[in-house]
Amino acid sequence: MTTLSKAFWSTEGDRINFSMPISKVDREKRIISGWATLEMLDKQGDIVGIDASVNAFKRFRGNIREQHTPLAVGKMISFKQDKYFDKETGQAHNGIFVDVYISKGAEDTWHKINEKILTGFSIGGRIKEAEDIYAKGTDGPARFIKDYELDELSVVDNPACPAADIVSIQKFAGNDIEEKTVEKNYL
Repeated sequence: MTTLSKAFWSTEGDRINFSMPISKVDREKRIISGWATLEMLDKQGDIVGIDASVNAFKRFRGNIREQHTPLAVGKMISFKQDKYFDKETGQAHNGIFVDVYISKGAEDTWHKINEKILTGFSIGGRIKEAEDIYAKGTDGPARFIKDYELDELSVVDNPACPAADIVSIQKFAGNDIEEKTVEKNYL
């Protein structure tokens, strides 16, 4: 983005001098995108149902945290229900894909995202309704979450949902977008 500052002019006899400082400003977009949650077995033995997630995200205030601490580091811009395709298993999973703005007041968090230290998303909240179900790949029952209250979404280094990755980082206004090396596996 190019901005103009105040212009100056002066005369000296029949000569006119005109000066106009021009400066180029690259405004950081600071937007990250990725999977907030997916309907798949996570590391805690839970499967978060897509209907529960859609309803929870509709009620969500949008506050973003780092590593589930009470420190606010950004705001969710948008979310959508989408499908994620897992190439390893050949299965498609319903999920919530988010776009998140990271605040200029959260420089440390922004650097950790760009340095690929914080690589994923994790939801935090209160379960309102769940049931035990059999899930492939488990020794016992898994908890299927039917309804929950979403209190926060965090950027984390080790998400419970194995595919809840940050897949793109938009650094500057315009087309300067850095794509994370994780492929966008959605249909």
